[in-house]
Amino acid sequence: MMQMMMATLGGTSAARGAQQQYALMARKAVGFAIVTSGLAVIAAQALQHALGG
Repeated sequence: MMQMMMATLGGTSAARGAQQQYALMARKAVGFAIVTSGLAVIAAQALQHALGG
């Protein structure tokens, strides 16, 4: 959507490149957060199991 608006407004290729890089960084950050939260859940379950919960 952002790319369509920038293209409509005549955004420069540099601006498009910056937006694409930001989108890539955002996807990486979201992926990292998902993996980290998944590992935290696994660790919590393992700890709970080890404590006999």
